[in-house]
Amino acid sequence: MRDSTQEQLHRLRSLRTAAGLTIGELAARSGVSARTIGGIERHTIRRPHPGTLRALGTALGLHGPDADRLGTAGGQVGVVTGLPGVTPHFTGRHADLAWLTARLGHRHAVQLIGLPGVGKTALAVQAATRLADRFPDGVRFLGPVGDATAATIARRLLPAATTASTGSDPEAVGAYRDLVRARRMLVVLDGVRDTRQVGPLLPVDATAVTLVTGGQPLAGLPEADRWLVPPMPATDARAALTAMVDGSTPAPAVAELAACCAGLPLALRVTANRLLTRPQWSAQWLIDRLTRPERVLGALVAGDLSVRDAFERAYAGLSSPARRALRLLPRLVGPAPAEAGFLDLAERGWLTAGRDHRYQPHPLVRAFARVVPGT
Repeated sequence: MRDSTQEQLHRLRSLRTAAGLTIGELAARSGVSARTIGGIERHTIRRPHPGTLRALGTALGLHGPDADRLGTAGGQVGVVTGLPGVTPHFTGRHADLAWLTARLGHRHAVQLIGLPGVGKTALAVQAATRLADRFPDGVRFLGPVGDATAATIARRLLPAATTASTGSDPEAVGAYRDLVRARRMLVVLDGVRDTRQVGPLLPVDATAVTLVTGGQPLAGLPEADRWLVPPMPATDARAALTAMVDGSTPAPAVAELAACCAGLPLALRVTANRLLTRPQWSAQWLIDRLTRPERVLGALVAGDLSVRDAFERAYAGLSSPARRALRLLPRLVGPAPAEAGFLDLAERGWLTAGRDHRYQPHPLVRAFARVVPGT
């Protein structure tokens, strides 16, 4: 198992990115220097002061006892009761939230899938926060799961006093299955990459409900229990960007910038950050770059937030046919054909269904396909 400082590294980063904050923005909120935050996340600061961790927890929207959880000793940082703070300026998503409200009421597991940066984590946190009173045994958030095995995930979620948490892998998984059968709680597993990571942890007779986010559909989970999170509609994207820049940019420019982001929340967040932190750059200067396919991904970078980086991480997890299909996109004339690789991309939200059973790539996917590794 990881030690507590390694858990602090991953926990702080996941909470910060789930809240849609750069290191600089978290520093401004918490009063902790950006250098210190970066050091904790990179593990160059190995023993952060408890007061520092409490300040960061409070700035991330953790309250009461939860505000101390970044600094909990004994490896319990990854065993989280409660949720990260909801994403600032969360906008719209009414259909998505309605689906989650209905499914989380009577299913043992549901999944949110979609394009990188489309807001799966923010949506999961928003829904779990709103529906927390349905779960008398609490809400637990773990993520990003990354490459963790089912046994590792089970150990992080089991109570510390559970003997099985330090036992063999089968003991840990078995104890966790008993736990979710016995308790009415909501478990949010964020950033799951593979069915094998969570399949053993989802008994069909569970009393608990598990909400999984990830880019790959889980095998064995009925299609009715999966929700493809779409990009934001144009109206909601404009409203979100307007709220993020808080009147600092004229409305016509905000509308044009939001259109350039094509409804991708991560792109909107990066755009707002660039407008707020670089006032010497005009909105038109940014528009000029976002409207040029060869420059758009280079412009959508703010500190450690990067649309291209998010796409590259997700690209590494695509199937071989899907990667080949993505590399073919720049050479296609018209919509993508309904072939295996393109179907896989559509199932993950990289393409959307068009006429005659053909698929249209998201504009930023098309831009990424021009620079994808291996092309």
